[in-house]
Amino acid sequence: MTITRTPDFAEPVPKRRLPIQIANEARMLDATIELLRDHPVDEITSRMIAQTSGTATNYISRYFGGRDGLFLAVASQLSLRISGLVRSEESVIEIDRPGNYVTRIMTIPEVAMWFKVYRYLSGRELPGLRSKEKPALVASVEEAITLIFGLEGEYVPICANVFLTYIMGYAAFGPFLGATDEEAEQALATMATAVTLLVEHNAARANA
Repeated sequence: MTITRTPDFAEPVPKRRLPIQIANEARMLDATIELLRDHPVDEITSRMIAQTSGTATNYISRYFGGRDGLFLAVASQLSLRISGLVRSEESVIEIDRPGNYVTRIMTIPEVAMWFKVYRYLSGRELPGLRSKEKPALVASVEEAITLIFGLEGEYVPICANVFLTYIMGYAAFGPFLGATDEEAEQALATMATAVTLLVEHNAARANA
């Protein structure tokens, strides 16, 4: 009797990306980010992206699986750029300098564009929105909190979460909730004070 063995199927090997594809993707991401400076997400068409990047309109589907995939990639690219700014020697966010937090943060072009994309994507049901890894933006804010305040340990991700959640919430819903810029500044200044108190608490506990 002959026994037929079912072949073992290995995990599919990721398709190799050619240099021309990598170059086209980069040009399309840069072009979309450039368009975001002056246009809402809904006004940016495939033709505009193709003309600005010097590529073809069908490349959006070919390389990113569609418009939503492209804007997911744009959000990731903007997060990396913001991460670079946060990690810079003189942080553009300047969490330790009191007053005008919201104004300073929201006038950073990359941040303003990221919020445009965030508001668009938050209304879409996309599996790619929930990353398995910690986003670069979150990691960089955690690092900034550690460098500026000297806070380490379990409270760092909590403080970063509170900071980012408040900034995103205020940018998206502040006017709707009737929150003023002054109230936002006071809230963020209070957060900075709370982080300072946590540092002092940790130091006292370590010396006890």
